[in-house]
Amino acid sequence: MSGSPQIDVVRRFYDAKGDLGVIRAVVAEDARWDVAEGFPNGGVHDGLDRIIGDFFPFLAGFQEFRCVGDAYYEDGDQVIVLGRYIGVTTRGKPVNSRFAHFFTLRDGKIIQLRQTSDTLPIARALQG
Repeated sequence: MSGSPQIDVVRRFYDAKGDLGVIRAVVAEDARWDVAEGFPNGGVHDGLDRIIGDFFPFLAGFQEFRCVGDAYYEDGDQVIVLGRYIGVTTRGKPVNSRFAHFFTLRDGKIIQLRQTSDTLPIARALQG
């Protein structure tokens, strides 16, 4: 692992690959997801139940979808990750899109994600 408890939490979130048990273990109940417009289910989602119910359903459009962190930076309760979304849609279209994730943690849980990404490759793959 990284030696940083905050980075370890973020890595655990990525490694969950949609496993709701793990997500509930690492994301706070009062978390806020601020996802780039143009990303599937983009917008602001307040609270873990809304994040799970309103944001994560986009995964149904994929056979496989994962976040690959290429670089992790930590400063106190802030973690920045530069990486890539890699996946395959249910129609067999491959996806490879860059992202920047800005996490805030509190008491070992993620309380905020601010995301920006190249949404065009994902939109094109999901359209056909």
